[in-house]
Amino acid sequence: MILSIAVSCVIFAAVIMFVIRLAGDAGFKLPSNNAFSFITENKYPVRPDEADGKYTLLKVFLYALGFRLIIFMFGWAAYGIFAKGAPIGILEYCEKWNLWDAPHYIEIAKNGYGQHVENGQHLFLVFFPLYPVMMKLFASIIQNYVISGLLVSFLSYSFGCVLMYKLVRIDYSREIARKSVIFLSISPFAFFFGSLMTESLFFLLIAATFLAIRKHKWWLAGILGALAALTRSFGVFMLIPAVVEWITHEKPVELIRLKKGKELLKKFLALLPVLIMIAGILIYLYINYATEGDPFIFSKYQREHWYQTLQFFGKTVNMLSDRVFSPTDNWSNMICIFLPGLLTAVISSVIILLGVRRTRSMYSVFMIACFFFNVGASWPLSLSRYMTCMLPAFWVLATLTEKRKNLDTLITVTMAIAFGIMLTGYMTLHQIM
Repeated sequence: MILSIAVSCVIFAAVIMFVIRLAGDAGFKLPSNNAFSFITENKYPVRPDEADGKYTLLKVFLYALGFRLIIFMFGWAAYGIFAKGAPIGILEYCEKWNLWDAPHYIEIAKNGYGQHVENGQHLFLVFFPLYPVMMKLFASIIQNYVISGLLVSFLSYSFGCVLMYKLVRIDYSREIARKSVIFLSISPFAFFFGSLMTESLFFLLIAATFLAIRKHKWWLAGILGALAALTRSFGVFMLIPAVVEWITHEKPVELIRLKKGKELLKKFLALLPVLIMIAGILIYLYINYATEGDPFIFSKYQREHWYQTLQFFGKTVNMLSDRVFSPTDNWSNMICIFLPGLLTAVISSVIILLGVRRTRSMYSVFMIACFFFNVGASWPLSLSRYMTCMLPAFWVLATLTEKRKNLDTLITVTMAIAFGIMLTGYMTLHQIM
C-alpha cells in the first residue's frame, strides 16, 4: 500500500506539472511566482550540435543491426549453457524463439484469424494484425515464418534506432541521442526487440510517428499513427501527443486573445489529418466483426480468457507489491514477473516526473498515457515488456546522466546485467513474456 501511494503521488505530481506547462504553452497567463516559474522552466538542454550526415545515420543502423545479431548469438550461447543433449544448429535455434505469444502470430500470418480457433472461439483476435501481415510478406519470399518474423524484428529495431536518433537530435546533443539509443537497447527487456513479438515494429512506428509530429507533418503522422494502432492498441493514443504538440507550437489561446480566429481555424484544419490514426483501430474492429460478427468481441476475450481489464494503476502497483513482499507464488515467477513489474512501475514514475521539465510536453503526455494504460492492466504479465516502448524515458535518462559519469556507469552496468539475466531466463523457458 505504501508503494502504491508513493507512486500515485509521483504520477499525479507529474500530471499537475504537465497541465501547468501545457496551459502556459497554449497561451494562458500563469502566476509569476517561484512555484510556477520552477514548473515552466525548460530544464532540458536544447542545444543540438551541427546536423548529422547520412553516414552517421548509416552507422547507427549498422551498429544497431550488429548489436541485434550479437544478442541473437548470445542467446544461442545462453541456451546452450542450460540445454541438455547435442548442440543445436542455427535453424533449430531460431525455432527456440517461437514461444509464448509467437506461435499465435505465426498462425495468424499463415491462416488468418478465422482459422485460428481454440475451444470453438477466435480467442486470438486480441492480437493485432500488422506484425503477422509483415511476417507473411517476408515469408512469401523466405518460405519460413520464424525467420521472417525475426527479420521483421531485426530490421524494424535497426531502422527504429535511426529514427529515434534523428528524433532526439532535433532537441538534444549528439551525445544525448547516442546515450538514448544505448539505454533503450540494453534495458532489461530490450531483448524482445529481436524476438517474434510486436516490440520492434511498434518501436519503429512510434519513433516514426513522433518524428512526423515533431516536424508538424500531420498527414504523415496520421498514416504512421494508424499503422501503430494496427500493431498495438496503444498506438491510437499517439493522437494525444499530436494534439499537445499542436497546442505547444500554435498557442491557440494566445491566438484567440489576439482575435486571430481565421488564422486559428486554418491551423486547426491543418491538424485534422492526424485523425487518420483512428482508421487503424477501425480496421481492427472490422476484423473482429468480419470474424465473429461483433466488432468488440476482443474485449470479451481479453476479460474472460486473458483476465485483462483496465483499472487504476495504484491497484496494480499494490498487487505487485503484495506479490513481491508477501509472496504467494514461486520464486521464479516473483523474479520473472512481479519484481520487474514493480520496479518498472516505480522507476518509470520517477522518470516521468523528472522528465516534465526535461523534454517537450508531447513526450511527457505520451509517458503519462503509457503509464496509465500499461501499469493499469489488471494482470500485468507483460508490463515490463510493454513499457520498453516508452521511448522518451530513455532520453530523459540520458539527460540525467549527462554530467554524472558515475550514475551513467551504474545505470549502464545494472541494465546490461539485468538484460543478460532476463534473456537467459527467456531462452530457458521461464515465464518472461
